Amino acid sequence: MKREQTTASGWRRGVAIAGITAATLLGLLVAPSGAEEFSELLAQVDEALRTNPSRVPREALASCEARRRSAVALYRSGHDARARRRLAFCTEVLHIPARAATAEDTSSSGPTADELQARATAELEGALRLTPDLTNGLRIYRECAACHTPEGWGLENGSVPQIAGQHRTVVIKQLADIRNGNRDAVLMLPYAAAEVIGGKQSVADVAGYIDTLEISTATGKGDGRDLELGKQLFRENCARCHGESGEGNAEEFVPRIQSQHYNYLVRQFEWIRDGKRRNANPEMADQIHEFRDRETHAVLDYVSRLEPPVDMQAPEGWKNPDFANR
Repeated sequence: MKREQTTASGWRRGVAIAGITAATLLGLLVAPSGAEEFSELLAQVDEALRTNPSRVPREALASCEARRRSAVALYRSGHDARARRRLAFCTEVLHIPARAATAEDTSSSGPTADELQARATAELEGALRLTPDLTNGLRIYRECAACHTPEGWGLENGSVPQIAGQHRTVVIKQLADIRNGNRDAVLMLPYAAAEVIGGKQSVADVAGYIDTLEISTATGKGDGRDLELGKQLFRENCARCHGESGEGNAEEFVPRIQSQHYNYLVRQFEWIRDGKRRNANPEMADQIHEFRDRETHAVLDYVSRLEPPVDMQAPEGWKNPDFANR
């Protein structure tokens, strides 16, 4: 599904109307510690908003612009740590490379990986026992739709995955992992946090609603040049867990990967393969550790073309009726 890409021209017009330039804002930011570092990061965000080199979707840009304004206000009022967390959202959205960690950054000890996993598991188990309230699930999903789209189809460029029709259990697990630090997802965390959507019942509710959405098959695909190899690799390495047609396994928390955007599949596959996704299945990480680029792109191109049963597919021209007044 084609989605319009945009630059941050609206943000630039707003700055021009206010008569404030990025340089002027930077000059106003005078704080006793870390001012130079914060100013440098803010300048990087402003440049990325102005040029949008990664062609970030309009919805994500708008979220980043709002966070950026909030970060400046927080920094001026002396809330340095909160301001940096707001800008961290923008650096993730705009694909700004993270700076190397310093000794100061890593000096304080936080929860261990086992503790993070335990927290996530506790929330997962609690949410699974609850009956979803789909009315409340829709209320929560209206915020999710800003990026995932009202239909839940994400974006063809793979920056946002299709989540329509995903197993309720899988959505609950991923939300629990993100909310409890067991999966790094800076872009998602501001929307998934308990302070924003609520506790375990809210997780169960929105996951239940997402499970009801029709699945689009008009998603991003690869170049189609190596599909026979991809089919062979899928059958040998993936089908045992993900199913012969990529349908996943709700009871085992294995995601449905049918009709998922190719670019999103590639990014997640590489993160799992390279050990960058904390909540990845260790068996899968071992299975794909030696995959070369050709094998990776071949199998994921094949996966992107797998389709769900016809009764789960969105009819041509389908729009989510729950957003009829958009």
